[in-house]
Amino acid sequence: MNPPLPMDGVLPPDLQGTLVRIGPGSEAAGALHAIELRDGAAVSYLKGSSEADANVFWHAGSLLALAETGLPQRFSRALEPEESDGGLSQPIASHVHRDSVTGGRVLFGVEPGSETSSPVLRIGEWDATGALAHYQGVGLERATWQHDIGVTHGHVVFMESPTSYGEDLADDGVAVPFRWTPGAEGWIGVVDRTGDGTDVRWIRQDPCLVTHVLGAYDEEGGGGKGGTGGTGGSAGTGGAIVMHVVRYPVPESGQPFDRASSVVGPAGIGESLIAGGLGVLERWRIEGTTCEQVQVDDRMVEYVQADPLCEGARFRHGYGVEVTPASTGSLEGGDVDHHGLLKIDVARDEVRSWRPGVYRVA
Repeated sequence: MNPPLPMDGVLPPDLQGTLVRIGPGSEAAGALHAIELRDGAAVSYLKGSSEADANVFWHAGSLLALAETGLPQRFSRALEPEESDGGLSQPIASHVHRDSVTGGRVLFGVEPGSETSSPVLRIGEWDATGALAHYQGVGLERATWQHDIGVTHGHVVFMESPTSYGEDLADDGVAVPFRWTPGAEGWIGVVDRTGDGTDVRWIRQDPCLVTHVLGAYDEEGGGGKGGTGGTGGSAGTGGAIVMHVVRYPVPESGQPFDRASSVVGPAGIGESLIAGGLGVLERWRIEGTTCEQVQVDDRMVEYVQADPLCEGARFRHGYGVEVTPASTGSLEGGDVDHHGLLKIDVARDEVRSWRPGVYRVA
Protein backbone atom coordinates (compact mmCIF):
# COMPACT_ATOMS: atom_id res chain seq x y z
CA MET A 1 0.00 0.00 0.00
CA ASN A 2 1.37 3.37 -1.03
CA PRO A 3 0.96 6.47 1.19
CA PRO A 4 -1.94 8.89 0.62
CA LEU A 5 -1.61 11.10 -2.45
CA PRO A 6 -0.62 14.72 -1.91
CA MET A 7 -3.39 17.16 -2.83
CA ASP A 8 -4.01 20.84 -3.21
CA GLY A 9 -7.43 21.63 -1.75
CA VAL A 10 -10.11 19.05 -1.00
CA LEU A 11 -12.61 16.86 -2.79
CA PRO A 12 -16.36 16.94 -2.03
CA PRO A 13 -16.73 15.03 1.27
CA ASP A 14 -19.64 12.94 -0.03
CA LEU A 15 -17.46 11.56 -2.85
CA GLN A 16 -16.65 8.16 -1.33
CA GLY A 17 -15.25 5.07 -3.04
CA THR A 18 -12.41 3.83 -5.21
CA LEU A 19 -11.61 5.15 -8.68
CA VAL A 20 -9.92 2.55 -10.91
CA ARG A 21 -8.47 3.60 -14.25
CA ILE A 22 -6.12 2.33 -16.93
CA GLY A 23 -2.94 4.30 -17.44
CA PRO A 24 0.81 4.12 -17.94
CA GLY A 25 3.00 1.79 -15.91
CA SER A 26 6.70 1.34 -15.32
CA GLU A 27 6.80 -0.97 -18.35
CA ALA A 28 5.26 -0.83 -21.83
CA ALA A 29 2.40 -3.07 -20.72
CA GLY A 30 0.72 -0.31 -18.71
CA ALA A 31 -1.09 -0.61 -15.40
CA LEU A 32 -4.29 -0.34 -13.41
CA HIS A 33 -4.39 2.54 -10.94
CA ALA A 34 -6.76 2.53 -7.94
CA ILE A 35 -7.31 5.68 -5.88
CA GLU A 36 -9.47 5.47 -2.76
CA LEU A 37 -11.42 8.66 -2.05
CA ARG A 38 -12.78 9.33 1.45
CA ASP A 39 -13.67 12.38 3.55
CA GLY A 40 -12.47 14.86 0.94
CA ALA A 41 -9.05 13.30 0.36
CA ALA A 42 -7.27 10.58 -1.63
CA VAL A 43 -6.41 8.26 1.23
CA SER A 44 -4.66 5.41 -0.60
CA TYR A 45 -3.21 4.43 -3.97
CA LEU A 46 -2.53 1.05 -5.60
CA LYS A 47 -0.99 0.09 -8.95
CA GLY A 48 -1.03 -3.27 -10.72
CA SER A 49 0.47 -4.27 -14.08
CA SER A 50 -2.04 -4.94 -16.86
CA GLU A 51 -1.97 -5.30 -20.64
CA ALA A 52 -5.46 -3.79 -20.88
CA ASP A 53 -5.67 -0.35 -22.47
CA ALA A 54 -9.36 0.33 -23.07
CA ASN A 55 -11.80 -0.42 -20.23
CA VAL A 56 -12.05 -1.59 -16.64
CA PHE A 57 -15.20 -2.42 -14.65
CA TRP A 58 -16.39 -4.26 -11.55
CA HIS A 59 -18.49 -7.42 -11.97
CA ALA A 60 -19.29 -10.45 -9.82
CA GLY A 61 -16.77 -9.59 -7.13
CA SER A 62 -13.78 -8.86 -9.38
CA LEU A 63 -12.26 -6.14 -11.53
CA LEU A 64 -12.22 -6.98 -15.25
CA ALA A 65 -9.82 -5.13 -17.56
CA LEU A 66 -10.07 -5.15 -21.35
CA ALA A 67 -7.98 -4.21 -24.35
CA GLU A 68 -9.67 -3.09 -27.59
CA THR A 69 -10.07 -6.77 -28.45
CA GLY A 70 -9.12 -9.76 -26.35
CA LEU A 71 -10.13 -11.75 -23.30
CA PRO A 72 -10.69 -9.94 -19.99
CA GLN A 73 -7.97 -9.87 -17.35
CA ARG A 74 -9.38 -10.43 -13.88
CA PHE A 75 -8.13 -8.75 -10.69
CA SER A 76 -9.06 -8.62 -7.01
CA ARG A 77 -9.96 -5.38 -5.26
CA ALA A 78 -6.28 -5.19 -4.25
CA LEU A 79 -5.29 -5.41 -7.97
CA GLU A 80 -3.94 -8.94 -7.59
CA PRO A 81 -4.32 -11.11 -10.74
CA GLU A 82 -7.03 -13.79 -10.56
CA GLU A 83 -7.94 -16.77 -12.72
CA SER A 84 -10.17 -15.63 -15.60
CA ASP A 85 -13.44 -17.42 -16.22
CA GLY A 86 -16.86 -16.47 -17.59
CA GLY A 87 -17.07 -19.07 -20.34
CA LEU A 88 -15.23 -17.03 -22.99
CA SER A 89 -12.96 -18.49 -25.66
CA GLN A 90 -13.18 -15.72 -28.29
CA PRO A 91 -11.97 -12.09 -27.93
CA ILE A 92 -14.57 -9.45 -27.10
CA ALA A 93 -14.71 -5.70 -27.70
CA SER A 94 -13.88 -3.28 -24.91
CA HIS A 95 -17.44 -2.00 -24.38
CA VAL A 96 -19.39 -4.28 -22.05
CA HIS A 97 -22.85 -3.02 -21.08
CA ARG A 98 -24.47 -3.54 -17.69
CA ASP A 99 -28.15 -4.47 -17.52
CA SER A 100 -29.61 -2.02 -15.00
CA VAL A 101 -32.42 -4.46 -14.07
CA THR A 102 -30.63 -7.81 -13.69
CA GLY A 103 -27.07 -6.68 -12.95
CA GLY A 104 -25.80 -8.85 -15.82
CA ARG A 105 -23.50 -7.74 -18.62
CA VAL A 106 -23.92 -7.76 -22.41
CA LEU A 107 -20.70 -8.32 -24.35
CA PHE A 108 -19.84 -8.75 -28.00
CA GLY A 109 -17.00 -9.37 -30.44
CA VAL A 110 -16.46 -9.81 -34.17
CA GLU A 111 -14.85 -13.08 -35.28
CA PRO A 112 -13.20 -12.38 -38.68
CA GLY A 113 -13.76 -15.84 -40.15
CA SER A 114 -11.41 -17.81 -42.36
CA GLU A 115 -11.23 -19.57 -45.73
CA THR A 116 -13.72 -22.13 -44.44
CA SER A 117 -15.93 -19.99 -42.16
CA SER A 118 -17.84 -16.72 -42.48
CA PRO A 119 -17.45 -13.73 -40.15
CA VAL A 120 -19.67 -13.77 -37.07
CA LEU A 121 -20.77 -11.13 -34.59
CA ARG A 122 -20.88 -12.94 -31.24
CA ILE A 123 -23.20 -11.51 -28.57
CA GLY A 124 -23.17 -12.96 -25.08
CA GLU A 125 -24.64 -12.18 -21.68
CA TRP A 126 -23.10 -12.75 -18.27
CA ASP A 127 -25.49 -13.04 -15.37
CA ALA A 128 -24.86 -11.22 -12.09
CA THR A 129 -22.62 -14.09 -10.89
CA GLY A 130 -20.33 -13.81 -13.94
CA ALA A 131 -21.56 -16.99 -15.67
CA LEU A 132 -22.28 -16.99 -19.42
CA ALA A 133 -26.08 -17.14 -19.40
CA HIS A 134 -26.91 -16.57 -23.09
CA TYR A 135 -25.14 -16.52 -26.44
CA GLN A 136 -26.05 -15.85 -30.06
CA GLY A 137 -24.03 -15.53 -33.25
CA VAL A 138 -25.03 -13.24 -36.14
CA GLY A 139 -23.61 -14.08 -39.56
CA LEU A 140 -21.91 -11.16 -41.37
CA GLU A 141 -20.91 -10.66 -44.99
CA ARG A 142 -17.59 -9.21 -43.83
CA ALA A 143 -15.89 -8.51 -40.51
CA THR A 144 -16.42 -4.80 -39.78
CA TRP A 145 -15.04 -2.74 -36.90
CA GLN A 146 -17.69 -2.44 -34.20
CA HIS A 147 -16.40 -0.64 -31.12
CA ASP A 148 -19.71 -0.19 -29.29
CA ILE A 149 -23.32 -1.38 -29.49
CA GLY A 150 -26.72 -0.20 -28.31
CA VAL A 151 -28.28 -2.31 -25.55
CA THR A 152 -31.91 -1.91 -24.44
CA HIS A 153 -33.84 -4.15 -22.07
CA GLY A 154 -35.16 -6.03 -25.08
CA HIS A 155 -32.71 -5.62 -27.97
CA VAL A 156 -29.12 -5.29 -29.14
CA VAL A 157 -28.38 -2.82 -31.95
CA PHE A 158 -25.11 -3.01 -33.89
CA MET A 159 -23.70 -0.85 -36.70
CA GLU A 160 -21.90 -2.03 -39.83
CA SER A 161 -19.51 0.60 -41.22
CA PRO A 162 -17.48 0.59 -44.48
CA THR A 163 -14.53 -1.11 -42.77
CA SER A 164 -12.99 -4.59 -42.95
CA TYR A 165 -10.63 -6.71 -40.88
CA GLY A 166 -6.93 -6.64 -41.77
CA GLU A 167 -5.10 -9.78 -40.71
CA ASP A 168 -1.78 -8.08 -41.46
CA LEU A 169 -2.67 -5.23 -39.09
CA ALA A 170 -3.53 -7.75 -36.37
CA ASP A 171 -0.22 -9.57 -36.94
CA ASP A 172 1.58 -6.23 -36.50
CA GLY A 173 -0.12 -5.69 -33.14
CA VAL A 174 -2.26 -2.73 -34.26
CA ALA A 175 -4.87 -1.98 -31.58
CA VAL A 176 -7.68 -1.53 -34.13
CA PRO A 177 -6.87 -4.00 -36.96
CA PHE A 178 -9.54 -2.70 -39.35
CA ARG A 179 -9.15 -0.54 -42.47
CA TRP A 180 -11.50 1.53 -44.62
CA THR A 181 -13.54 -0.07 -47.41
CA PRO A 182 -15.01 2.95 -49.27
CA GLY A 183 -18.04 2.13 -51.39
CA ALA A 184 -19.30 -0.50 -48.96
CA GLU A 185 -22.85 -0.08 -47.72
CA GLY A 186 -23.86 0.99 -44.23
CA TRP A 187 -26.27 -1.13 -42.19
CA ILE A 188 -27.85 -1.27 -38.75
CA GLY A 189 -28.72 -4.68 -37.32
CA VAL A 190 -31.26 -5.33 -34.56
CA VAL A 191 -31.60 -8.63 -32.68
CA ASP A 192 -33.71 -9.70 -29.73
CA ARG A 193 -31.62 -10.24 -26.60
CA THR A 194 -33.15 -13.66 -26.07
CA GLY A 195 -32.76 -14.72 -29.72
CA ASP A 196 -30.41 -17.13 -31.48
CA GLY A 197 -28.92 -14.68 -33.99
CA THR A 198 -30.98 -15.81 -36.99
CA ASP A 199 -33.83 -13.29 -36.72
CA VAL A 200 -32.03 -10.06 -37.60
CA ARG A 201 -33.79 -6.87 -38.64
CA TRP A 202 -31.52 -5.04 -41.11
CA ILE A 203 -31.89 -1.29 -41.69
CA ARG A 204 -30.11 0.40 -44.59
CA GLN A 205 -28.38 3.69 -43.76
CA ASP A 206 -25.90 6.09 -45.33
CA PRO A 207 -22.38 4.81 -44.55
CA CYS A 208 -20.93 6.21 -41.33
CA LEU A 209 -18.89 5.11 -38.34
CA VAL A 210 -20.11 5.02 -34.73
CA THR A 211 -17.53 4.96 -31.94
CA HIS A 212 -19.65 5.27 -28.80
CA VAL A 213 -23.28 4.95 -27.74
CA LEU A 214 -24.49 7.38 -25.06
CA GLY A 215 -27.59 5.27 -24.38
CA ALA A 216 -30.36 3.22 -25.96
CA TYR A 217 -33.88 2.25 -24.91
CA ASP A 218 -37.12 0.75 -26.18
CA GLU A 219 -39.99 3.17 -26.48
CA GLU A 220 -43.24 2.03 -24.85
CA GLY A 221 -44.65 -0.87 -26.81
CA GLY A 222 -41.14 -2.02 -27.79
CA GLY A 223 -41.58 -5.43 -26.17
CA GLY A 224 -38.73 -7.68 -25.18
CA LYS A 225 -37.30 -8.40 -21.74
CA GLY A 226 -38.17 -5.55 -19.42
CA GLY A 227 -40.27 -3.77 -22.09
CA THR A 228 -43.91 -2.79 -21.76
CA GLY A 229 -46.82 -3.42 -24.05
CA GLY A 230 -44.99 -5.77 -26.44
CA THR A 231 -45.81 -9.32 -27.38
CA GLY A 232 -42.40 -10.92 -27.30
CA GLY A 233 -39.81 -8.38 -28.40
CA SER A 234 -38.94 -9.95 -31.77
CA ALA A 235 -36.32 -8.00 -33.68
CA GLY A 236 -38.79 -7.65 -36.53
CA THR A 237 -41.75 -6.27 -34.51
CA GLY A 238 -42.63 -3.98 -31.62
CA GLY A 239 -42.13 -0.26 -31.06
CA ALA A 240 -39.25 2.04 -31.80
CA ILE A 241 -35.73 1.98 -30.40
CA VAL A 242 -34.06 5.30 -29.55
CA MET A 243 -30.26 5.66 -29.43
CA HIS A 244 -27.85 8.55 -29.01
CA VAL A 245 -24.55 7.90 -30.78
CA VAL A 246 -21.28 9.60 -31.70
CA ARG A 247 -21.23 9.49 -35.51
CA TYR A 248 -18.17 10.06 -37.70
CA PRO A 249 -18.06 10.61 -41.47
CA VAL A 250 -16.34 7.99 -43.62
CA PRO A 251 -14.27 8.21 -46.82
CA GLU A 252 -16.36 8.19 -49.97
CA SER A 253 -15.49 6.38 -53.19
CA GLY A 254 -12.83 8.35 -55.06
CA GLN A 255 -11.76 10.25 -51.96
CA PRO A 256 -8.07 9.84 -51.00
CA PHE A 257 -7.44 7.61 -48.01
CA ASP A 258 -4.73 5.33 -46.68
CA ARG A 259 -5.59 1.74 -47.61
CA ALA A 260 -2.70 0.34 -45.57
CA SER A 261 -3.48 1.93 -42.20
CA SER A 262 -5.95 1.35 -39.40
CA VAL A 263 -9.19 3.31 -39.25
CA VAL A 264 -7.92 4.90 -36.01
CA GLY A 265 -4.51 6.51 -35.54
CA PRO A 266 -1.98 5.22 -32.99
CA ALA A 267 -3.15 7.72 -30.35
CA GLY A 268 -6.58 6.04 -30.24
CA ILE A 269 -10.21 7.15 -30.23
CA GLY A 270 -10.72 10.71 -29.06
CA GLU A 271 -7.03 11.48 -29.63
CA SER A 272 -6.89 10.78 -33.39
CA LEU A 273 -8.90 12.18 -36.28
CA ILE A 274 -11.01 9.50 -37.97
CA ALA A 275 -11.45 9.90 -41.73
CA GLY A 276 -9.99 13.39 -41.27
CA GLY A 277 -12.70 14.50 -38.85
CA LEU A 278 -14.37 14.08 -35.47
CA GLY A 279 -17.74 12.88 -34.29
CA VAL A 280 -21.01 14.64 -33.51
CA LEU A 281 -23.91 13.51 -31.34
CA GLU A 282 -26.96 12.17 -33.18
CA ARG A 283 -30.30 10.77 -32.04
CA TRP A 284 -31.38 7.69 -33.95
CA ARG A 285 -34.97 6.46 -33.84
CA ILE A 286 -35.27 2.98 -35.32
CA GLU A 287 -38.75 1.80 -36.26
CA GLY A 288 -39.45 -1.11 -38.56
CA THR A 289 -36.84 -0.95 -41.32
CA THR A 290 -36.18 2.80 -41.10
CA CYS A 291 -33.85 4.90 -39.00
CA GLU A 292 -34.47 8.63 -38.48
CA GLN A 293 -31.17 10.40 -37.72
CA VAL A 294 -31.12 13.88 -36.14
CA GLN A 295 -27.97 15.78 -35.15
CA VAL A 296 -28.39 17.02 -31.57
CA ASP A 297 -25.55 19.57 -31.39
CA ASP A 298 -23.00 21.21 -33.69
CA ARG A 299 -20.05 20.70 -31.35
CA MET A 300 -17.76 17.72 -31.80
CA VAL A 301 -17.83 15.26 -28.91
CA GLU A 302 -16.28 12.03 -27.66
CA TYR A 303 -16.24 9.73 -24.62
CA VAL A 304 -20.01 10.06 -24.06
CA GLN A 305 -21.39 8.48 -20.88
CA ALA A 306 -24.78 8.26 -19.17
CA ASP A 307 -25.64 6.97 -15.70
CA PRO A 308 -24.96 3.18 -15.68
CA LEU A 309 -27.99 2.75 -13.41
CA CYS A 310 -30.13 3.74 -16.43
CA GLU A 311 -28.44 1.35 -18.87
CA GLY A 312 -31.00 -0.05 -21.31
CA ALA A 313 -33.78 2.26 -20.09
CA ARG A 314 -34.97 5.77 -20.87
CA PHE A 315 -32.60 8.39 -19.43
CA ARG A 316 -32.45 12.19 -19.23
CA HIS A 317 -28.83 13.36 -19.01
CA GLY A 318 -25.44 12.32 -20.32
CA TYR A 319 -21.92 13.75 -20.49
CA GLY A 320 -19.11 13.93 -23.02
CA VAL A 321 -15.82 15.70 -23.80
CA GLU A 322 -15.87 18.57 -26.30
CA VAL A 323 -13.14 18.03 -28.90
CA THR A 324 -11.75 19.80 -31.97
CA PRO A 325 -8.89 19.12 -34.40
CA ALA A 326 -5.67 20.16 -32.70
CA SER A 327 -4.57 23.76 -33.12
CA THR A 328 -1.02 24.82 -33.84
CA GLY A 329 1.06 24.53 -30.70
CA SER A 330 -1.44 22.23 -28.98
CA LEU A 331 -0.50 21.52 -25.36
CA GLU A 332 -1.69 17.93 -25.75
CA GLY A 333 0.64 17.19 -28.65
CA GLY A 334 -1.83 15.03 -30.59
CA ASP A 335 -4.38 15.31 -33.40
CA VAL A 336 -7.19 16.39 -31.07
CA ASP A 337 -7.69 19.14 -28.48
CA HIS A 338 -9.96 18.54 -25.46
CA HIS A 339 -11.73 21.73 -24.38
CA GLY A 340 -14.08 20.76 -21.57
CA LEU A 341 -17.17 18.81 -20.63
CA LEU A 342 -20.59 18.78 -22.29
CA LYS A 343 -23.80 18.04 -20.36
CA ILE A 344 -26.44 16.61 -22.67
CA ASP A 345 -30.16 16.86 -21.96
CA VAL A 346 -31.68 14.28 -24.33
CA ALA A 347 -35.26 15.23 -23.43
CA ARG A 348 -34.80 18.82 -24.65
CA ASP A 349 -31.98 18.31 -27.16
CA GLU A 350 -29.96 20.86 -25.18
CA VAL A 351 -26.21 20.77 -24.57
CA ARG A 352 -24.36 22.89 -22.01
CA SER A 353 -20.58 23.27 -21.87
CA TRP A 354 -18.03 23.71 -19.11
CA ARG A 355 -14.38 24.57 -19.75
CA PRO A 356 -11.69 24.32 -17.03
CA GLY A 357 -9.73 27.34 -18.23
CA VAL A 358 -6.45 28.16 -19.94
CA TYR A 359 -3.60 25.62 -19.58
CA ARG A 360 -5.92 22.98 -18.17
CA VAL A 361 -7.61 20.06 -19.89
CA ALA A 362 -10.71 18.05 -19.08
